[in-house]
Amino acid sequence: MTITGHSMYADAAAMRSRNVATVEAFYESERIRDLAAWVPLWHPDGRQTFPFAPDWTVSGIDQLTEVTRRKFEVRPSYEIHVVAEPFENPQRVLARLHLVFPDYEPPTADLWCIFHFDAAGLINEVEEMLDTARGPAFPQ
Repeated sequence: MTITGHSMYADAAAMRSRNVATVEAFYESERIRDLAAWVPLWHPDGRQTFPFAPDWTVSGIDQLTEVTRRKFEVRPSYEIHVVAEPFENPQRVLARLHLVFPDYEPPTADLWCIFHFDAAGLINEVEEMLDTARGPAFPQ
C-alpha cells in the first residue's frame, strides 16, 4: 500500500464513484420504467431484502425482474428523487429517496436503501432500511 501515487485509496475512490453512478442509473431506469436498463445492473444472484420484514426477500435476477416488471405494470407513475452517498467501504452506497405519489395518500414517502456491490460493480443486494410511508401496493 502506498500513500501517494496509485494506491488502494485511488482504487477505492474510483469504485465509490462507479457505484454511486450505478445507483443513480438504477433509479433513472425505475423513473422511466426501463427494465432493459435495470436488469444489467444486477449480479445474477442479487437480492432485495427488507430487514424490517425479514420474511420478504426477492432473490435472483429472474425473481427481481418479475417483481419489478409487475411494479412497472401496475403502479401509476411517481417521482423518484435520490441522493446517493458512498460509504467509506467502496462496495456500499446509501440511497436516500423521496418519492412523490400524485394520486395517493400520503402523497410522499422517504426510503433509505443500502446498495451492496461486488468487485465488478454489479448490485449484490439492496437493503430497504427505512420506509416512512407505504406506497401503492402491487401484487406479486
